[in-house]
Amino acid sequence: MIQKSPDRTKTYVYQAPTIYVALFYLSLLAWTVICVLYMGTKGWVSWFQLFMVAFIFVMTWYFSMGISYKAEINDDGKLRLFSFRRQISTHSTKIVMVEGPHLPVGFIRFRLEREKAYLFGISRNPDLQQIISIIRKTNPDIRFKNLHLNI
Repeated sequence: MIQKSPDRTKTYVYQAPTIYVALFYLSLLAWTVICVLYMGTKGWVSWFQLFMVAFIFVMTWYFSMGISYKAEINDDGKLRLFSFRRQISTHSTKIVMVEGPHLPVGFIRFRLEREKAYLFGISRNPDLQQIISIIRKTNPDIRFKNLHLNI
């Protein structure tokens, strides 16, 4: 999808299909409920054990809510990744490596200067391919792994 912004540069948008994002979070929810029910029937040994299990679930959900479902990039290389927890704004020249999923559907990892960002992606999606090609064009030194451009 292409949008026109007020400064006359084109903005390219990729948004993961809602069904895939929903399936991911529903499976995570099912895993959480099944684990809590199973461990609850076994009985808790101590408060420390309960705290540790709760901590693992909270951290799992915290990081899962940081997986981006939408990416926007303009012709200049300014990239924005949107997730339920935050929005990351960076420039393509600050991306060191982009690693694609091993399967056609999975997570695309962007290695930034100080962190890693993940995007739920379908490798063969033309909108995502367009964003990857703009990243490649604006940052020729970037490394790609497991990504093949069809453009």
